[in-house]
Amino acid sequence: MNGRLQERVAIVTGTARGIGRAIAAAYAREGASVLGVDVLDEQGRAAAAEIVAAGGRMRFAHGDVSNEEEVRAIVRGVLDEHGRIDVLVNNAAVQKEHLAADVRVEDFHQIVSVNLLGCILFCREVLPSMVERRSGVIVNLSSVNAFAADPLLPVYGATKAAIIGYTKSVAVAYGRHGIRANAICPGDVDTELNRAFFEAHPDPVAFRSKVEAQYPLRRIASADEIARVAVFLASDDAAFVSGTEMIVDGAVTARIYEL
Repeated sequence: MNGRLQERVAIVTGTARGIGRAIAAAYAREGASVLGVDVLDEQGRAAAAEIVAAGGRMRFAHGDVSNEEEVRAIVRGVLDEHGRIDVLVNNAAVQKEHLAADVRVEDFHQIVSVNLLGCILFCREVLPSMVERRSGVIVNLSSVNAFAADPLLPVYGATKAAIIGYTKSVAVAYGRHGIRANAICPGDVDTELNRAFFEAHPDPVAFRSKVEAQYPLRRIASADEIARVAVFLASDDAAFVSGTEMIVDGAVTARIYEL
């Protein structure tokens, strides 16, 4: 049986681990040919090899999403090889904790460059070929931090809010060319980085339980659960879904207070 993304060509950024790796694997299982992009070469190659060993089609390319020339070269390489790009997933991101009064300029520039500029550069390079073919899907990873504040993530949250606004603009401007654009807003996700965050606490088990207790579903998401939403948005099942943000947070932002 053919998958929902059979014969589609996809670029996914940030595939070395976490959500990006899960999205790349899910796309490959659904029949897509995936190019994964990351600056973590060893982990990125390992992820691609694992997906290929499972029967998927994936290649890995080193790429700094904030580097204009590298982004242009990656997109051009995919177009030269396949002649088209059907799906773009902008997932690569960095996160640094600080209060608003303690933000360092270098940290600000790094977070904005990777999280926001990287998304904008990849969209800019991919959109002309999508317009030419009158077809294409863009999935941008935002976060619940776009509209529910974490006091230690002011710049990260600002970039994720900007991604929603940018995604809506792309959807409105390019819908007439058959292009859809949507954002995914996950809550906490069980990734390597989040597990390391829990483990850094003096009592990791109690701290994780405290975090999970804030969620009405009493747990955090798996990376695969976010990936399944990314598959839906890239598939024909979402043919009339564009210009929106999909909140995937187990109802944590819907709650006013704990009962």
